[in-house]
Amino acid sequence: MNAFWGKFLLFASLVIPLVSQGQRLKKGQIAPLFSGIDIQGDTIELGKYKGKKILLAFFRYASCPVCNVRMHQLIENHDSIQAKGYQIIAVFESANNTLKEYVTETPVPFPIIGDPQLRLYKKYRVEKSFWKTVGAGFSRKTKKTMKEGRKLFARKHKRDGHITRIPADFIIDPKGIIINAYYGKNIGDHLPLIELLK
Repeated sequence: MNAFWGKFLLFASLVIPLVSQGQRLKKGQIAPLFSGIDIQGDTIELGKYKGKKILLAFFRYASCPVCNVRMHQLIENHDSIQAKGYQIIAVFESANNTLKEYVTETPVPFPIIGDPQLRLYKKYRVEKSFWKTVGAGFSRKTKKTMKEGRKLFARKHKRDGHITRIPADFIIDPKGIIINAYYGKNIGDHLPLIELLK
């Protein structure tokens, strides 16, 4: 019985990620349209961004330390990213009222959409992965980022999202075509900012 389960787990760890990757969105596809309410109560519709380049960034939940570091990178580099012609839209699993608590500490110059029903996550095939989450524990870079993220917010917040959610970033051209679909390799992996700033 132990040998069977060992083989089954090995098979599952190799095959399940490949199956989920087959469902991913790809470069050249039309970006799925969506609308969502941001933390200011405004309706954000992707269709209204036609004619603009978009960075659509999917995060985990508001209290995720590695997500906090990435958000600070986007905020700090916002002017440079915008100078390259990009508009940023951030999506979190947390509810808008939870996200607002974070924004009072650090104002954000772009829309943040809370998506606890996971409508946008499903449209963009943003995956969960036990193995990628576990793998992050072996990454020095991710461990360092976790430490940085915990320092950004001293007070504790409850986790209101999936611990195994893996981030994803999409660059969408002015015609609404995906020109880069970046699915993270672990919980702290995002599209390198150099890709936007080069």
